[in-house]
Amino acid sequence: MSKRCRIVVYAIIAAVCVCIAAALIKLLFFSGLFIPQIKLNDSSHMQVEVNTNFIDPGATARFHFHDYSENIITESSLNTAKLGTYKIRYTFEEYDKSIVRTVEVVDTTAPAIKLKGQNPMRVFENEEFKDPGFQASDQYDGVLTKQVKVDAKALNMKQTGTYEIIYTVNDSSGNTTEIKRIVEVCKDPTNEKLYYNHDQYDNKAEEWWFNKSENNQRTTGCRDEALLAKYDAYMMGPDDKTIYLTFDEGGNDITYIKEIAGVLNDNDVQATFFLTRNYIKDNPEFINDLVAHGHVIGNHTWHHYDMATLANAKDIDRFVAEITELEKTYMQVTGQPMKKVFRFPKGGMSERGLKLVQDLGYTNYFWSHAYYDYAEDVSGEQALNTLLKHYHNGAIYLLHPSNKGNYLAMDPFIKAMKQKGYQFATVDKIPKNINK
Repeated sequence: MSKRCRIVVYAIIAAVCVCIAAALIKLLFFSGLFIPQIKLNDSSHMQVEVNTNFIDPGATARFHFHDYSENIITESSLNTAKLGTYKIRYTFEEYDKSIVRTVEVVDTTAPAIKLKGQNPMRVFENEEFKDPGFQASDQYDGVLTKQVKVDAKALNMKQTGTYEIIYTVNDSSGNTTEIKRIVEVCKDPTNEKLYYNHDQYDNKAEEWWFNKSENNQRTTGCRDEALLAKYDAYMMGPDDKTIYLTFDEGGNDITYIKEIAGVLNDNDVQATFFLTRNYIKDNPEFINDLVAHGHVIGNHTWHHYDMATLANAKDIDRFVAEITELEKTYMQVTGQPMKKVFRFPKGGMSERGLKLVQDLGYTNYFWSHAYYDYAEDVSGEQALNTLLKHYHNGAIYLLHPSNKGNYLAMDPFIKAMKQKGYQFATVDKIPKNINK
């Protein structure tokens, strides 16, 4: 290698050494070897949402390779309850070193609107709309209910259909929230009128009766299935291993209906509850709980009258009202249209009554098994014995929640029938053509 080349190589090596030395000195300098250092953890400018906790990442102090972070004194003017920009000062007091972080308190969260009542909401045509109300609040501005703007221009209570009501609110930071309530304007069931032309139908009143099943065979009732089929009425389901539990409740002073519902829910069994209007009106939470668990509420009339006495030209409007007033109350309580499931009070029917119920769009359900369960002294064992003795394919059981024995027997009965391969269903699941 020539002398000139050696000089160039030495020069390059020297330059590299100088760079390395400079980097090392810089590293040692900023590591606090020669001069005490304090630096921020995380960013020098941070944001925090108003009225939330700010987690301070703090700062780090070092000198002579030792960590003195615990010696840092922190001074802060931060107020997370008020919008603005604040300073947090960190001081390494022994060596008079300090550093500052700015924290901006911001409001980027939109206010909240909570609608009262149901959404979607069902109302009836030609009535006055009464908004169930709302509440609005903001994490910074507080209560904003009075600032909510309601746009209900699209709502037409004279025309059935589905409409939107729009609720809008702004906070002082310019954040906006908009929510909608869906309003379905429904046909009012109580406006239903029947043109009376039914004198040709026999109005001889008869309470439903049946022949008890023997040896678990399907049975017969007081009217043959051909007549029942003519009027969309049923006493049994299809000939398969399904049982239909039904409970009639007119608002007795003593009732175990809620306890029975609890047993059904625990066993994942749905049943049909034939209820009167006042019971539905007086127990809205329980009714909605039944519906939420998949049970079906059947129409059992307003006053539990003998409907055959109203099946005439003079009382036809009262006959219709007994059914439609309950239907309307159900819709008001649940916000849902009622399934067209009906049972005559006490099974007291006539051919004319069957026709009138059919003309109102309802399907009527009698039963193929019941027993004298009105007595207060019926034990759980007695109830269970009769429930198990007369079961059969497609059986519709009529039971009354006023009897504690039915409640006590319900769980073992369900478990026993499931072991026999039976399932349970609501009466609306019965195919509409099984009698034809």
